[in-house]
Amino acid sequence: MTVWLLEDEPAAARQLQDFLRLHCTYADDVRWFRSLNEAGTQGAAAVPDALIADIQLEEESGIDGAEALSRQFPGLKVIFLTANPALAQDVFASLPQVAAVLFKDMGWEERLKRYLGKLYAELDSRNARLRLDITATPLDLPLRGIRYIAHDRNDTMIHRVSGESVRLRVKLEDLLPRLDGRFLRCGKSFIVNLGYVDGVDGPQWNYFRLGFETVPISRAYKAAAQEAFHEWKGGLARG
Repeated sequence: MTVWLLEDEPAAARQLQDFLRLHCTYADDVRWFRSLNEAGTQGAAAVPDALIADIQLEEESGIDGAEALSRQFPGLKVIFLTANPALAQDVFASLPQVAAVLFKDMGWEERLKRYLGKLYAELDSRNARLRLDITATPLDLPLRGIRYIAHDRNDTMIHRVSGESVRLRVKLEDLLPRLDGRFLRCGKSFIVNLGYVDGVDGPQWNYFRLGFETVPISRAYKAAAQEAFHEWKGGLARG
């Protein structure tokens, strides 16, 4: 997945690059540009899947830059990052391809991770795979075939759509960076594929329903689970 950064502050750009490298490993081609002109010259040979842009650049409008790049690359998804909510009022009306506007003081990191993960899932949902070479037998599974993942003591069980399960000696923390935005950690011991969630158990939000199965939602993860579920089912929403 190719992601372009339109940001004129080097420190902010480095922060984004570090975040993407650590938490969005599927974004394997990240390019930083200080201006629209720089993007047009240095990025001419590449086609971006997503653009993360600061709305207010020092010498130009990030909105104008995103609009120009959207004309050049139809289908480009735009995510704006800003510290000033007032600047975001007319963004969605002027740029329908905007996926989200994230505010820097409102937990943008987790939101950005979810939005990019969802975009990646849409781009590569049929081909994305879970590959592990940290086990005795290398694992290679299509992500679309995983319903949920559960950890119990020393073992992690990957429950597949086929009804089969794969038992691994691996921590959930080792699996999370290899999954995309359709997967949500909903407890200390559970990760669920939101694509297979039919609903919740009611106003208490204690369980996700996956057909005849249920996956528990821990109290500490409940607020994040509610937000992620609504965003997933309702499509990409404003940050």
